[in-house]
Amino acid sequence: MDTVVAAPRRRGTKFKLTYRQICELSVARGPVEGKQGRVVIAPRLPEDAGKPYRVLDGNQGAPTGFGFYVGTTRTTYEVVVRGPAGVRRFSLGSVTDIGPEQAYELARRKLAVVRETGEHPSKEEARAEQLVELKGLTLADCFAAYVEDLQKRVRNKKAKPASIRAIQDSLARFARPEVGLADKPILQLLDKDIHRAFDSLRRSSMVRSNRIPTPMRQALADQPDWAELSTQQLEALGVTGKYIQRVKAAGLASTEHAFTDAKRAVDLVLKRERKAAAQQQREPVLRYNPFQVIHDDDMLRDSQALRRHYERAEVRNPLGDETLPTVLKVILARRDEQGGLNATGADYLLLTLLWGTRRGEAAPLRWFDRCSPGELRQSEVSWVWLAGPDEVNPYTRRAGSQVYLFDTKNGEERYLPVAYFAEKILQRRFDERADETKLKQDLADAQEVLDVARARRARRGLLDRLEKEAERARRALAKTMFVFPARSDRSTTGHYSDSKSIVANVRRDAGLLDLRAEVDIGLTLHDLRRTLGRYAALLFGESRIVSQLLHHRTLGRGEDRMAAVSERYTEQEWSKLREAMGRVEEHMVATSPRVWNRLKGTDKPRLDESGDAPVSIFSARNRRDAQ
Repeated sequence: MDTVVAAPRRRGTKFKLTYRQICELSVARGPVEGKQGRVVIAPRLPEDAGKPYRVLDGNQGAPTGFGFYVGTTRTTYEVVVRGPAGVRRFSLGSVTDIGPEQAYELARRKLAVVRETGEHPSKEEARAEQLVELKGLTLADCFAAYVEDLQKRVRNKKAKPASIRAIQDSLARFARPEVGLADKPILQLLDKDIHRAFDSLRRSSMVRSNRIPTPMRQALADQPDWAELSTQQLEALGVTGKYIQRVKAAGLASTEHAFTDAKRAVDLVLKRERKAAAQQQREPVLRYNPFQVIHDDDMLRDSQALRRHYERAEVRNPLGDETLPTVLKVILARRDEQGGLNATGADYLLLTLLWGTRRGEAAPLRWFDRCSPGELRQSEVSWVWLAGPDEVNPYTRRAGSQVYLFDTKNGEERYLPVAYFAEKILQRRFDERADETKLKQDLADAQEVLDVARARRARRGLLDRLEKEAERARRALAKTMFVFPARSDRSTTGHYSDSKSIVANVRRDAGLLDLRAEVDIGLTLHDLRRTLGRYAALLFGESRIVSQLLHHRTLGRGEDRMAAVSERYTEQEWSKLREAMGRVEEHMVATSPRVWNRLKGTDKPRLDESGDAPVSIFSARNRRDAQ
């Protein structure tokens, strides 16, 4: 660091020393002029012994201001620059590490920096080191910067934790030995390197694809590149139907995602480097993103190609009039299985279908009466409000039962009216929720027993058991705030979170998966959302109301630019949305008269079930007929 000294230069401190004498300098011994003007190293005066001091080098060839600082632990070379601001000293390292001639050269370089830039040499050295690091910056370094940036955005509620996991997955793909791009310096990457890595990653992900049945993957094991096989060759290997397209495109989606993430990561580093270069008044070291080639050379599929792939691979499967009734009946039948243990999962699927919510959006919903006033005013939790006749919500000022989602995919809030059948499902959940009063008493009793045991200094084993019981009671109480509580008291979130098992069972029981009959139709939570979109489009066409129901943005201008999903609806908009939600909901539920009759109240007419056969669902013990 710079040190400014106002004191004038001291006389009698300049000596011609040999390297040996320089190494002998210490706080106890210093240079003095001996006989015939020769310099010797001698004990210092008692009043100076033990104190650090400085010596100027009087040897020919020593730069101006060059000398030595003798400290309590070591002696170092230093160079002094005098100017209007005082004295600036620059350390050059220990005398035991380098000789005088090397130190002279180092001093001259530092003095040249001072004369040229007016800055302390350490700043220039730090800048030089930074430039060296930039030249060696790897793809993994760029991903690390990208993850760090995302972590800040997650803390600010502007990104999802899942985004970080997705970026880390992309980096892991680049780190595969067969791809080997993670540790390559960005400045050394050429277009051919990107193309090679893209192809290598595609083939690497191809053999890992989880969308290809195991028998087909085994039949393809000896084929180096499935994308190069013709349809006839694939059929000869036992690949038929939608799997032809899935095999040809295997590994491509994850590769496209990985390379898109890589471009974004490098773009972020380029942006930071341009800013740093401008501030330091230098040319940027990194000027071009080598991953731009994925766009320049059309390496990614466009929307038209993706649409063709989805159609041929049957990846997106909204339910229709043939499949929706069966799925609805199976979900209700599943609700009754195992003494009602599947009720939460079944109701979650039904409401995902009726609301068109994305995965995870509805899972953390809480009952309105279990939210604190602060949480409601700050809009920091998702909730469901069941309204009485003509009742208006005190926070939204909107009439009727309603849902508020604060943490949606795009980070915007979402309001949804609760229509007739969704309200029936929610009312049943409300009526079946655990008794809060009893659970509060259970927690109080468990805590009291624990406190008494602690006061009596009970054994550690007993205390551990009582602490677990108190924690279990605390979590059981906490679960009652959720519309979809977790089944286990050990759940860390307290709410339902994993629907994979029940979706797989519904898919099988609805006849969407029967490999013996060569039936394999996908079913996901997002397919339930797509089902709402399909029926909404049938009723309203490509209108703004469909965008509102699905929480989509439109691309127009002015009032039509926004789908109004994240805005506070006007009374007229809210009324239209409630009416639209009710119409779509009734249209979907009516595809199965049995389900209609099961869910409706006495205020709705009963539908004829004669043409709506019951379903059989698989049970570990037996198979039985169900509604």
